[in-house]
Amino acid sequence: MKQKQKSIGTFVALILIFTALVPLVAMLLSSLQSTTTLLTERNGETQKSAANTIMAIKNDLMDATKYRIEELEATPELQNTFDLPAITKLLETSGSADINVRYIIFAKADGAYAESVPYPEDPTFDPTTRPWYQAAMQQKGEVIRTQPYLDAGSETDYVVTLAKAIQNKDGEEGVIAVDVSYHSVNTALNNLTVGRTGELYFVSSEGQVLNASNEEEVGKNLADTADFKKIKALPDASGFVNEGRNSIYFNKGGADSTTWVLISAKNSEYQAEKTSLLLNSGIVALVMMAIVAGVVFITTSLVRQIVAILAQQFDKISHGELARLDTIKKAESGKGIHGFARRFVSPKEKGNEIQQLVARYNRMIETMGTLIRKVQGESNHVATMSDALLELSQQTNAATEEVTETITGIAEVTGTQAQETEASVNQVQQLSDVVQELQTNVTRMNEQSQESVGINQQSMEIMAEVNTNWQNELAQMSQLVTKMNAMNTNIQNINQIITVINDISYQTNLLALNASIEASRAGESGKGFAVVATEIRKLAEQSKTSTLEIEQIIAQIQEQSQDVVAQTSRSVNGGEKQSLLIEQAITSSDEVFAHSSAVINNIATIQQATERIVAIQTAVLENLENISASTEENAAGTQEVSANAEEVLATMEEFVGHVAELQTISEGLHQLTNQFDVK
Repeated sequence: MKQKQKSIGTFVALILIFTALVPLVAMLLSSLQSTTTLLTERNGETQKSAANTIMAIKNDLMDATKYRIEELEATPELQNTFDLPAITKLLETSGSADINVRYIIFAKADGAYAESVPYPEDPTFDPTTRPWYQAAMQQKGEVIRTQPYLDAGSETDYVVTLAKAIQNKDGEEGVIAVDVSYHSVNTALNNLTVGRTGELYFVSSEGQVLNASNEEEVGKNLADTADFKKIKALPDASGFVNEGRNSIYFNKGGADSTTWVLISAKNSEYQAEKTSLLLNSGIVALVMMAIVAGVVFITTSLVRQIVAILAQQFDKISHGELARLDTIKKAESGKGIHGFARRFVSPKEKGNEIQQLVARYNRMIETMGTLIRKVQGESNHVATMSDALLELSQQTNAATEEVTETITGIAEVTGTQAQETEASVNQVQQLSDVVQELQTNVTRMNEQSQESVGINQQSMEIMAEVNTNWQNELAQMSQLVTKMNAMNTNIQNINQIITVINDISYQTNLLALNASIEASRAGESGKGFAVVATEIRKLAEQSKTSTLEIEQIIAQIQEQSQDVVAQTSRSVNGGEKQSLLIEQAITSSDEVFAHSSAVINNIATIQQATERIVAIQTAVLENLENISASTEENAAGTQEVSANAEEVLATMEEFVGHVAELQTISEGLHQLTNQFDVK
């Protein structure tokens, strides 16, 4: 089964998606939290505003009633002798001016009274027994306020009585009482709304619900509920309870207030806003995800295109094409992601990281191209020289074979020359021609061998010069090691000097201590000397500290110099190994030179042999009468020449083999370098 190819695009996409989603989720959660907090604060402010409004209306009502009582108290009817009929008219006039005033009564100490609204006469009614009368008489001069109570004949309308004890000029006492309904408070409460789930309660300090936005709650008593108990126990005049759940805001009014305002809000108050926010957040998230998906697609496509361009270059290198990545202009790069990717991988020394990498890649290709071109040039030169040398050796081998064949023919002719004297003359003439040709070939081979010896001698001189230079470098490196060791020795001497300084510092410290002791014994006359001794001791301490620091620095220098010595020693050892290799190369060159010299000597021997053959030929032509003796001499000469020729042939065959092997190596090197197409 073919394994699926992995891609860096998936990893980049995951990173981009994660990078985009984390801030998005954090932003949505933060927005939800901040919106909820804002809504809570806003609703809290609404609760506060509504409660303060109702409480302000209630306080205004109470203040207006107090002001009305004080106005009545200042009238002549109540300042002079109490005249109940006149007071009745006064109360009727005052009570009819305000819809919140239900009933005004003035009661004297003897039980007689006047009222703003005439009720059916009740012989059992005694105002002096009413709680408001008794409370007013107990707190004379102050306007007292009763707890709210149901108005007579009503099941839902609550009133409160404000009363004040007064005294006229004659010293008579009485109480003015006003029954006030919460009509204006109820009107304001019914017109106010707090959010969608907010409920408003106007309650007495004893827990009686006087009015509420939900009419079903009117008349209930909240005194036994946990929330009311908690509010009543709090010393604060206003605030929140149950924050985070069904929140309740309370306003108790002033210290003498008998009515409170409670406003509650349920947990579901912000559900619609939260749902809307979540819906909007979901839409934003989808839009952001679409944008992120687009960015991820473009980014991953760009990364894939960049990687594809670089991979294409590496594929060219693997096939031997060393091509640079050239700078592409915008008009030449094309449009879309591929065009942007091509511009993105343009080589720039001061561009982005990828452009810097491409610039370094181009420098590497140029360096490799230069190296390969040099290798190709050298391989071509070696191939040319090896071809020439192979051709020369083949020619020499062919000439040697011809010499061998010719000598064999001479031996045969010499064997039969005694019987065919007349034919011997012709054969000797033919031998002269063959010898002349052999001499020409030997001369040519001698010249070529001399050229080979010259080339070999030049190589040996270059190798000797290289060996000499390398030996000089080794000597300099050895001298450097010696100097570094000497420096280490000097550093050790410095350590000894520092030890002496430490001893001197120690002795100085002891002397300063003794001087201090002696100065203390001397008393006042030794104080100056004691100061000097103290300063000397400080200098000794400073010297000790400085020498310690110098020791640490010298230790670091010593450690570093030892590392340098070690590295230099390793370099010297490596240089010695290189010297051995160079000496081996020189030895091999000497052996090649020796073989070349042997070939030249053999060629000289062949030339001498041919000269002897010429002499023998001359002797044969001049002395046909002595042909038998000459034939024997020729036979001996041909045997010697045949042995030398065989030896030369064997040497040349070996030489041809080496040259052929050199040619094969040069061809292989040339093929390898030709695999690279350097541009």
